[in-house]
Amino acid sequence: MSKAHTNKIVFSFLWILLLIFLAWPIAGFCSAWWVFFLPFEGLHNIFKQVTDFLEKIMTWPRDVGKAILNGDSKFPSPM
Repeated sequence: MSKAHTNKIVFSFLWILLLIFLAWPIAGFCSAWWVFFLPFEGLHNIFKQVTDFLEKIMTWPRDVGKAILNGDSKFPSPM
């Protein structure tokens, strides 16, 4: 195995740990708040900003999953 392939495996394993212990729990927590604030988007612009932010956090596991499949060395940021 080449060093580049080994690095991809190591980073994929690191992103799996990130997904299990951070991304999924945080996204799950934010999803409940997103559902709560969603009906209030029409009342004030601040609710729209909050739901947009929460939606970025909720889709973070998708970005982590892409990093796992590609073995990316760059941190899969939620923003």
